[in-house]
Amino acid sequence: MHLQSAALPKRPLALFTGYLFVASICLAGDARSWRLRSGRHVEAEVLAVDGVRATLGTDGVPKWIVPLADFTSADAEFALAWRKASARRPLVDPHLLAFWPPHAVADPIEVRATGEVAGQFRYESPNFAIQSDLKLPIPVVRDLAMVFEATRAALIALPLGFHAGGESEKYPVLLTSSIAAYTAAGGGPGTGGYFEPREQRMLVLLPNLGIQATSTGTQLRYANQLFVLKHEVTHLLLARWHRSLPYWLHEGFPEYVASLPYIRGRYTLQNPGAGMRDYLLKWRQSPNDRTIRLIPPAQLMQMDPAAWNNAVEQHTAYDLYNSAHLLTYYIIQQRGGSPIASFLEALRRGSPPEDAQKKHLLAGRDFPALTRELIALARRIGVEAKLAE
Repeated sequence: MHLQSAALPKRPLALFTGYLFVASICLAGDARSWRLRSGRHVEAEVLAVDGVRATLGTDGVPKWIVPLADFTSADAEFALAWRKASARRPLVDPHLLAFWPPHAVADPIEVRATGEVAGQFRYESPNFAIQSDLKLPIPVVRDLAMVFEATRAALIALPLGFHAGGESEKYPVLLTSSIAAYTAAGGGPGTGGYFEPREQRMLVLLPNLGIQATSTGTQLRYANQLFVLKHEVTHLLLARWHRSLPYWLHEGFPEYVASLPYIRGRYTLQNPGAGMRDYLLKWRQSPNDRTIRLIPPAQLMQMDPAAWNNAVEQHTAYDLYNSAHLLTYYIIQQRGGSPIASFLEALRRGSPPEDAQKKHLLAGRDFPALTRELIALARRIGVEAKLAE
């Protein structure tokens, strides 16, 4: 069991324990004794609590990050109650972020069929409510739900302050077997997966995923198309957690998650650039082509949904998504994730997205310099980025 310290960020983590005050929820700035399961303790104030860890410090300065699982059960409950007492309480402190976790794994999940209503077959996993107009074997639904649950676990595990967990409602997913049903439900033209904002639900066209009814049975060839689910479920989650993301990040982060290595409920989170090259080049027409067209950040970061959708209609979707992906990856890699964590925290506190973007993500950076850095980043991962005209 370990505690991450600000004083020794690159060395083995120190341990501590503490005593519980069974009282009202303390405010930031109020020190108390904390106990770990090992029996050791520390006097500190709680500064932030997310879904898996607490940030403790003294005099408002973060010094330790402790997994909630390392606390005694009473102290873990105290930390969670502190977080729930106010929606504005921080999830992380950008001045001291936890080490990037190597993996994120979905808890063992049970998927159950909950009946059929008006031709819709219903299934549930711990955090998702799934409907399908095609009856699917439970093992197949479990595979799909495992992607959903693992993606949620990955977003909560990342030390950036995306969300704290503990949702009160399940996330809706609609699977359709025909383009007509998909379009009628709100699926975007020419897409195979879609986040429908009015109903706040995720839509998937099953044939696009490799699942369809045939004369000899149901075809189940979805293993190589799971990136569609990873992208769209990230939309579904972030739409409930962070509704005011700028549009390049609204699309860029789902692309970032979709490119992360994933095998049966397990994401690999460290070295996220490992699968990025192949993901960026997935739609290339020639296997020898390593070129992508980069939308200049000055243009990309100013786009609203209308401008984005208009550009997609002009057949530049490939360029847009790749550019947003590359920029998102670049921002996340900066200073251990501190800029993006500061940005998300500013949004949670009600800052206008444009102001938060300028302050925390650009931070005085010159757009031409940022463009050069993105081109250099692409080159390092084996991609040639050329500016779109």
